[in-house]
Amino acid sequence: MARVVVVKGGEIKERTLKALSILSPRLPKAGSRILIKPNLVLPSSNDSGAITRREVIEGIIEFLGDDRYEIFVGEGAAIHDTWRCFREAKYDELEKKYRVKLVDLNRDEFREVRGKYWKFKVSKLFLDSDYIVSAAVLKEHAFKVTLTLKNMMGVLKPGRFTPTKSYMHREYDFGIPSGKTKWARRLCDLIMIKRPDLALIDATTAMFGSHINGRLKRFDMVIVSEDPVACDIIGAKLLGHEDIFYLEMMLDERLGEAPSRVDRIEV
Repeated sequence: MARVVVVKGGEIKERTLKALSILSPRLPKAGSRILIKPNLVLPSSNDSGAITRREVIEGIIEFLGDDRYEIFVGEGAAIHDTWRCFREAKYDELEKKYRVKLVDLNRDEFREVRGKYWKFKVSKLFLDSDYIVSAAVLKEHAFKVTLTLKNMMGVLKPGRFTPTKSYMHREYDFGIPSGKTKWARRLCDLIMIKRPDLALIDATTAMFGSHINGRLKRFDMVIVSEDPVACDIIGAKLLGHEDIFYLEMMLDERLGEAPSRVDRIEV
């Protein structure tokens, strides 16, 4: 059964902790290596609505326990330098406050992996981690939505000339009819290699019309699930979208389930 918890109200960190406590996910044994993957697509202020708010990451760290696990907060930004993204959002304060390490995944070692549809290179830290948390933002995109599954593109090796991972959907960008299908299959392959163990969407605000500088609408919510497909289906519905092509493909590939239980809590 795919269960999703939606918590509304309260402060950002408070509702994140509340949602995770209600979900009560299965956690790895003490001492395990955990990778928290936020969405820091480009240098932005913490409250821009384009990136995962720092307070959400704090809530995840406090729920997990930085004295219990080896925790990394890793991102491979699509635009500009990842460390500039960390600094703009004041993520560098996380290292001062908690026993965690920030990692620029664009500068990690990479390993080639072969999926069902293509072969590609991903971060070694991603492969070596025992538990993956995808902490995304509620945003629209050219592919309708960008949530916890698409967020995982940040672990891919950057392109030859820029940090962007757009090579994953180059056919779609050039208007080739098969482009949408190829991109969705490649995303499926990435998730097949290592599916997030915990999916979370920062829905403090929703961003419409763009994933970088769209129109914001205040929701004051957080969405969490151990099933990233179920989590993204609920996120997409909040954005007003049904029948997302790549989510349907994830269901067909049995990479997740449609949500069968949604617990909605106000704090």
